[in-house]
Amino acid sequence: MHAQEVRYDSNGRQDPSTIWVNKVDGNEEWRDENRWHDPFDIYAGPVVGVAASNLTEYDSKFYFGPYIGGILQAYFNNHFGMSLEFAYSRQGARDAWANFMSEDDIQIKDDEGNVVGNRARGPYEYRFDYINTLYKLRYYPIRHFNIYTGFLFGVHVGAKCSLDGDDRDIKSHLRKRAAHIIGGIGYELNNLSFECYYGLPISKLAKSDQGKRVLRNAHEQTIMLTVGYRIKLY
Repeated sequence: MHAQEVRYDSNGRQDPSTIWVNKVDGNEEWRDENRWHDPFDIYAGPVVGVAASNLTEYDSKFYFGPYIGGILQAYFNNHFGMSLEFAYSRQGARDAWANFMSEDDIQIKDDEGNVVGNRARGPYEYRFDYINTLYKLRYYPIRHFNIYTGFLFGVHVGAKCSLDGDDRDIKSHLRKRAAHIIGGIGYELNNLSFECYYGLPISKLAKSDQGKRVLRNAHEQTIMLTVGYRIKLY
């Protein structure tokens, strides 16, 4: 059991760095009050949250979708740690207007070059489904609070574009993978963790010629808000 005791140094002064002693079969183990985590403490648990995203190039509003996954987190010492995260997220944009499209871009022509119609500039709704892998390197300037940076790599598992209620599958027109540089802040309270981060896109969405004509050089900007519950494994 844990006995609250005070340890004294060789000069008879109280040693403030220790707060309790664990006595098992006559053996003593003193814990350092100034050490927030033991080296290589490992935690794991579920993470849920909200993904807010929109598209560059377009005049659009944020799309809010679910974020569901799990985290594996390790501490190197008091101030540094890292985590690996796997998650599903739905992202995209809503009320999106392609105002960058020229008159020639919106014209629909037949094989002989005659104009037979016009494409709409909006409002579109884009919905992208991802399986994400995140790598985060964390720094703890004070206890419980951390700032971090890392990378997010996503794989498209679905992509839809909607106009006036008409859904179209556009997955084949997009790059299969997306990448972001991420930066964020976190707060840990017992087993709970609260995080917010921004994803700076480093890859374009469109792959095919048709996709490039509609999306141009559009990137996806993302803000994530998550809550996790962590269980100590080691």
